[in-house]
Amino acid sequence: MSAKTALISLACFVVGLYLAALLAVFLWQDQLIFPAPAAFPSTTPAAAGLLFEDLHIPVDASTQIHAWWIPARQATRKVILYFHGNGYTLESEARQEAPLFSETGANLLLADYRGYGTSSPLQANGLRTEADARAAMRYLIQQRHVAASDIFIAGWSIGSAVAAGLAVEAPHAAGLVLLSPITSTSDVANENWLFRYPFRPVEWFGHRNDFDTQARISTIHIPVLIMTGTQDELAPPCMAKAIYTRANQPRSIKLIEGARHNDLLETRDGTLLRVFQAFLNHPATLSQD
Repeated sequence: MSAKTALISLACFVVGLYLAALLAVFLWQDQLIFPAPAAFPSTTPAAAGLLFEDLHIPVDASTQIHAWWIPARQATRKVILYFHGNGYTLESEARQEAPLFSETGANLLLADYRGYGTSSPLQANGLRTEADARAAMRYLIQQRHVAASDIFIAGWSIGSAVAAGLAVEAPHAAGLVLLSPITSTSDVANENWLFRYPFRPVEWFGHRNDFDTQARISTIHIPVLIMTGTQDELAPPCMAKAIYTRANQPRSIKLIEGARHNDLLETRDGTLLRVFQAFLNHPATLSQD
């Protein structure tokens, strides 16, 4: 074999290997974006002293999502519909999100995704989480008889993108709360040089997992509250600010000093809870502009 032939063979091998790697990332993107844990705690809101109803809400004729309904301690029509991040299940919310959001004084519906915990065992992805969110909203309106105007849609991390997607379809909801929001999954991936350069073409192959909140936010016409940590390393404050800039009025943004991505919801000095409560009480008047 001549040197030229060997070089061509090597080049073909390298190109083939690269294309195979791109294909593998494309085929496994759902698992990369939604790595549901195989093991999860069996904790419930009872561990935090909260009354709750354990629910399995149908998404379609054959699948369901696990959810908790946590009634407010004092009667109120307000409901927070909350969607969590991608690396844990509903059960992990029992000791943090559940008691924190309960302190706002609203009723809570904490919803899981299919593929997580005891929800139906499907691999989560963008299209499926959109359907899961619709099912949770439908449950509140049709089964709980909650008016859309009393529902505050909220989410943390990638759950904020699920919440934003639902808000596009819920123009009569009371408000939207984005906690540690990402502008898009591509923007998060591109913070890593491997995805910013070698695997960049994967972005061109499909869009079911874009979660492009920065693009969606301009189509949302309900009050918006954005909160994120000043030290967030996964969804840096510039992402929250970019979403805020494109959001319609009324809108508000609050940076939580010293908070990183995974500890935003910790108690600290109570700023997050105070701002959240103020938004629930006066969503249309909290604007900073």
